[in-house]
Amino acid sequence: MNFCKKILIGLLTTCLLTGLMPHPAPASSVKLSFTSKTSGSGDDIQVRRVKYDGETTPDYWDGNISGNSASLHELDVDFISRVMWKSSAKVTSVKDNKGKTYKGYLGDRDDDDCEIYISKLKTGRTYTIVINGIKEFGTAKYRKLTLKVKIPAMGSSSKKVKIKKVTVDDDDGITEIDVKFAGKVIWKGNAKITSVKDDKGKSYTGHITDYDDDDCEIFIHNITPGRTYKIKISGVKAVGASSYQTITVTAKVPAKNNSLAVKKTEYDVDYEHGRTEWTVSFDFNKKISHSQSSCVIITDSAGNEYSSTSSYVEWDDDECEVHLSSGLTEGNTYYYKITDVKPIGAGSYQTLTGSFIAYED
Repeated sequence: MNFCKKILIGLLTTCLLTGLMPHPAPASSVKLSFTSKTSGSGDDIQVRRVKYDGETTPDYWDGNISGNSASLHELDVDFISRVMWKSSAKVTSVKDNKGKTYKGYLGDRDDDDCEIYISKLKTGRTYTIVINGIKEFGTAKYRKLTLKVKIPAMGSSSKKVKIKKVTVDDDDGITEIDVKFAGKVIWKGNAKITSVKDDKGKSYTGHITDYDDDDCEIFIHNITPGRTYKIKISGVKAVGASSYQTITVTAKVPAKNNSLAVKKTEYDVDYEHGRTEWTVSFDFNKKISHSQSSCVIITDSAGNEYSSTSSYVEWDDDECEVHLSSGLTEGNTYYYKITDVKPIGAGSYQTLTGSFIAYED
């Protein structure tokens, strides 16, 4: 066998193993016993497997999904052959073996798989699920796929939500509390903060601004820095738990340090558009805000000005760059005054003064 044939056989073997061999399901998934049936004439749509991923908060919302995500359970369907989806494809019917009907939704879908979400599903029952607007790739008509799946009883669990880490972020002048959970969690559609109190007994209003299956972000109105907060959140549970619970998050918000300083100064000379430009940039130790009257004045030891109140300054969130009227002498000491600047969130503006030695960056 020549070398080219060996390479070709190796590639074909890899494709078969990766494309046709079943991949192991995640530890949290359960493979289900199922049957499938395709309406109309022609070859049936072939289903390889159906997995139950438990109760979840979907990452993807189909346009047909309305209301909140409370008690949505996820099924993952893998197809053997490639399929195509009609834009209006949806789950038209879900019914269990006791005759009870449920709301079902299509989630993310691809040419070889799809997600199905079922609201308030009960384990230990067999479900008949009907999907319309699907067909084998390359065929003319969209058809209806009926799945009959048996979801085993999972039992109840008393698993509790555990908090791994709480951090306080105020880089943008807005204090946010980030909560990281030790394991995956499920959020009820009406989850909310029910109580916020500091260590002096004062009450506050708080909101969950963002959440995921392992963390959440909290904003507290009129927060007082330097105090410790007890925050109660209702409508969250650990994955696998049978009921939602109310948890308490403890967050220590540090006192604000409004001391603003210049941490680095750089002198730069550029030759562009037929002229030389001299600039000095100042890096601050905090994110800043400035007023309309803010300016940067640079002088030498004799009091000669190289920038003044009318010099052009480019301001950024943690630095500024002033354009000079003439170049500096490298190795000499110069003095600066930066007026009307303050850390974001601070009450009053400050004037920063200092010196630097000019060396071109």
